[in-house]
Amino acid sequence: MRRCLCNASLIVLAMLSVKPEPGVGDTLSRKVDRYLAPYLQGNNFTGVVLIARGDRVLVNTAYGLANRSWRIANMPGTRFHIASVSKPFTAAAILVLEERGLLRTRDQVSKYVPDFPHADEITLLHLLTHTSGIPNVNDMPEYETAQRLPQTPRSLIALFKNEPLHFPPGTKYEYSNSNYILLAYIIEAVSRKAYGEFLRENIFSPLGLADAGHDGNAADVIARCASGYQPHGVTDLENAPYVDWSAKTGNGSLYSTASDVFRFIRAYAQGMLVKPETVMQVWTEKPGNNFGWFVRKSHGQLAVATNGRSPGFTASAEYYPAQKLTVVVLSNSYSPVSQSPIAEDLAAMALGQSVPPPAKIVPAPIGGAALEKLEGKYRFGHDFYRPNAEVQIRINDGQAELDWGQNFRSALIPVGEGEFVDRQFWARVRMSPDGSGFTYSTSGREFKAERVR
Repeated sequence: MRRCLCNASLIVLAMLSVKPEPGVGDTLSRKVDRYLAPYLQGNNFTGVVLIARGDRVLVNTAYGLANRSWRIANMPGTRFHIASVSKPFTAAAILVLEERGLLRTRDQVSKYVPDFPHADEITLLHLLTHTSGIPNVNDMPEYETAQRLPQTPRSLIALFKNEPLHFPPGTKYEYSNSNYILLAYIIEAVSRKAYGEFLRENIFSPLGLADAGHDGNAADVIARCASGYQPHGVTDLENAPYVDWSAKTGNGSLYSTASDVFRFIRAYAQGMLVKPETVMQVWTEKPGNNFGWFVRKSHGQLAVATNGRSPGFTASAEYYPAQKLTVVVLSNSYSPVSQSPIAEDLAAMALGQSVPPPAKIVPAPIGGAALEKLEGKYRFGHDFYRPNAEVQIRINDGQAELDWGQNFRSALIPVGEGEFVDRQFWARVRMSPDGSGFTYSTSGREFKAERVR
């Protein structure tokens, strides 16, 4: 099993990365260090943080290890897999093709994938805005095996093409990675170039993104790339499950440094990639994820954000157009704190707002009998990320685990009576006193799960 190359030559990275300017950034850097300290002490963050205002970089700091086996430190020039932060790049490629007159976002999918069911009802715009109704390939049992093997957009489409639509196209919003796999296939069909090749020639190279790329061949060695980890137990990390990144082509297959993500956002905002009027249309506040971006009000201002998680990595980027403020947080840990709360808190900090220190995880003792009462099967409601998902709480060597299916489990760390922390998803789990279920709280949202057995 190959993976990324991290070696002693990392010393040269200082010359390859965007360097922060002296001045205001010095004070902000110290604030960022103090804020991150509890996360670092608990092994809940490892990666790179970049904060910039306009083209001026205020903070570009690395934390933790890029490779834990060799004790190689993360550095500002370390490359990370950026998961769904890949989506704005894919959407930008579609917009580039549209501005060249090679396709239209209002085209029907049947024009490019004629054998896809309901292709006459689905447009490229539906794919770009997650309103197609196509189910998420990640939720299909077959994908557990498929993501460990080399794939092409065509082979991935075969996994979900015959699944029934969840709703008529254009009537609802439902996030689905399948949409962006189809977009990757359409990019290849229209340009007659491989997805990674088209992005390199039309986005990465023109914008000077020398450290960004598509991980489409597991045999390739990617220099200066971090290894991926996931939380284990109270404070430990373990190797993330293997994934062949070609299985995420279009929706999560790219790698980058924080500096190159920043350069991409600045170029996008300045109309260097697509026309300014196109950017204005894309960055209009509306529900859901549009063209790879979430557009919302945050800290009293319009904010444009993109984030993602894939085995061993999380990524988040936020841009505040009025302030020209960019925050990029890339991590080689599956813990989602780089998305929420770290990225949002750092943005607030850069905007001059006070940010409370993060709470620490303090394990509490729990008796074996109390643990046994937790065991059982539970079902979430339709509002959960995976609608109506069934999970199980199991006891393994005196430790409660939340079994999500498809061989994925997360440890539940007891922190109080009937209360646990799921480090994998940075979530609080509160058991109902009567044993009828639990409340799962993450990213400011609460979800109910009822016991079904």
